[in-house]
Amino acid sequence: MTGTVLLLTLAYVAVAALLLNLTLATRYSVRLKATVIFLVSMFYVVTWQGNWSLLGWPSRADMPDHFRVLWITIEDPDKKTSLPGSIYYWVRELDLESRPYGPPRAYALVWTESEAEEAQRALDLMDEGEIMNGHRTRALMAPLKDTPLMEDEGALGQRKAGDPQGLPSFEFRQAKRPSLPAKEAPR
Repeated sequence: MTGTVLLLTLAYVAVAALLLNLTLATRYSVRLKATVIFLVSMFYVVTWQGNWSLLGWPSRADMPDHFRVLWITIEDPDKKTSLPGSIYYWVRELDLESRPYGPPRAYALVWTESEAEEAQRALDLMDEGEIMNGHRTRALMAPLKDTPLMEDEGALGQRKAGDPQGLPSFEFRQAKRPSLPAKEAPR
């Protein structure tokens, strides 16, 4: 992973050096040259922010509507530092027959008391060996006053400060054990 990030950084440096060389050798106006250099530099920042999944960080995207829960980690809010808590889900999406498909993916959601309680119940059942499926409900998870506010969407944000919608709720159910075909008797 570090090699990929290093290679990507070197490629950006090479493009920037080429751009700088070409702009110095042309007779375009200084304003145009500065604008092009600024736009290319902003492209690097936007690309870096867009490639968080390349670095292995949990996704900020919406979770799938139906998923198999592989693991959950709950981090309670820190009252000392006023940091909002987080709930991390490691899930696989389910197909129409409720079978997991595709690679697992990590998601990060903002901590709320009701979501943390539901996640802890699912985690307790998983500790007992149960297989858990989750699905998004259409009800709101918590009233606005219980949901921690975030100033922007950057950190883990599924919700901006002042968002009246709240957060989606997830419901967890025990998955049916897969039925295996009968084994033939040894001869």
